[in-house]
Amino acid sequence: MGIVDTYEKRHHVINYEKKNIPDELVKELLYKAWKITPSKNNFMPYQVSVLGPDQQDLKEQVWEGAAFNHKSVEERQFKAKDGENKTYTTQSGNETKYKFWPNKAYNHVRYNSHLLIFSSRICKLEGYMKRMVEKEGHYAEQCEISEVENLSSATSFECGLFAAHLAGICLEHGIDTSYNLCKPGGKGYYKHMPFLWYDKENKYAMVHANMSMGYGKYYRYQWLKDYRRGEDKRPEMEDVVKWIK
Repeated sequence: MGIVDTYEKRHHVINYEKKNIPDELVKELLYKAWKITPSKNNFMPYQVSVLGPDQQDLKEQVWEGAAFNHKSVEERQFKAKDGENKTYTTQSGNETKYKFWPNKAYNHVRYNSHLLIFSSRICKLEGYMKRMVEKEGHYAEQCEISEVENLSSATSFECGLFAAHLAGICLEHGIDTSYNLCKPGGKGYYKHMPFLWYDKENKYAMVHANMSMGYGKYYRYQWLKDYRRGEDKRPEMEDVVKWIK
């Protein structure tokens, strides 16, 4: 099976089977993803925190963070509060009543075999880069707390590379993965999760993404079909890929 065939099997999971992946297998898959994922100057300025089957309380907190972010964005946009009988105009021009409901697409964050949290970390100088800094005056921003926010876009991109490689490796083992980017953005939000702090003095964390792992039972494409929510259509390739002449 080719790489395209493998990746075409990936679908967003609504519900996973109540079956856990053995920790040793998860470690093996993570090792393979770590081994093949490139990084600028080999710094890998992110941490992948693994929440296994015994960390349900933390998974609940991550899910609550996703729902909180979703709700706060809508209330800010529609100037409404949950439960208010308030009419607003949608982006398509239709009038409707505001009512918040947690997105079913977040279910995978709450119930899964393993949940991964990608967050920023402060790197150490080693090998070639240590020589560059100490002998040749190079500035290694990945090693400075003050640069974490400036590096957020680059770090998020590298997290995506790791996540994409891991997804493909998981598919080869019959394991499903799903992603979540809906999360609180404030660096001070994660004071209750010290394992995420890049700045331990101020208790700051920068989370880039969440990724769940498990054996899929019910997928988003099935939910859309079952509840007649419409086709989940992606943009045409020509809208995304532009040849500049």
